[in-house]
Amino acid sequence: MNKSVNLAIRILGIVLAITACVFAYLLKGKVDAGMKNTEWTVTDAEIAAPKQFEKRMEVIGSKLKNLVDEKRTKIAELEGVKKDLEADVADKKTKIEGLNAKVEGLEGNVAELTRKRDEITSQLADITSKKDSLTSELNSIKQELVKEKEKTANMFTKEQLDAEIAKTTKAEESRNSVVQLYAQLYNSFLSSTGSKPSYPRDPLSQPSVNSLQAEFAPETVKTRVVRLDSDNGLVCFSVGELNGIKARSVFKVQVDGAEVGKVRIESVQAAQCIAQILIDSEVGQFSDGAVVTLEPISGKIANN
Repeated sequence: MNKSVNLAIRILGIVLAITACVFAYLLKGKVDAGMKNTEWTVTDAEIAAPKQFEKRMEVIGSKLKNLVDEKRTKIAELEGVKKDLEADVADKKTKIEGLNAKVEGLEGNVAELTRKRDEITSQLADITSKKDSLTSELNSIKQELVKEKEKTANMFTKEQLDAEIAKTTKAEESRNSVVQLYAQLYNSFLSSTGSKPSYPRDPLSQPSVNSLQAEFAPETVKTRVVRLDSDNGLVCFSVGELNGIKARSVFKVQVDGAEVGKVRIESVQAAQCIAQILIDSEVGQFSDGAVVTLEPISGKIANN
């Protein structure tokens, strides 16, 4: 081996030695850095790595792999939970949107119902106003009816009827007395002379228009309405027993030849009678002072 080869080998050895030293230095630096960076694993409860480099690296490698695998499994589980939660959130969001749509629809219904309520309230106020007006009008009519009833009651009381009957009865008795005296005079002249006098037997046989004297006919009697009690349906006529009127008799009532109803005689005096106006009669035709014709339902008027 020549000197140049030997020198080259020596130089190569020196270079390799220097390279080995540099590598060892660099490796030691990395080992120190690694030891420093992994010091926390010694005190960590889960890893509990030893202080020696090789064992520490071995423990770190195995335990970190297990931890990473476990964490990845948990992460995967959490990802599934997250997806479930996201799906649940999406479902709830859809439900919320549906509920919001229903709320909008309900708000629209509320607005429509409010409008209808206001409309009904307005109509109710109008109806109430009309009701109050009609109530006021009805009360006014009732007051008028009360006044009319009071007026009618005052016009024809029992005392007035009795007084009128007594007055008419007294006048009829006076008339009968005059007729009897006149008849006696007529009979006396007839018996003493044997001939009829030029004057009639009854001086009142031709009554005036305003007289209350009844005019006799075979089947009817004409009379006047003395008093009318429309509330009780009673009427007083200016005819009585002297005219053949009997109690409980039923007569048709005619005014100007037209039938206006029927009456039933309730009580009879000499020259007056009180009758009950029967159903379906035209009570308005039975006014005070009206001239009417009584026609018996059956038979004829009795002759006294």
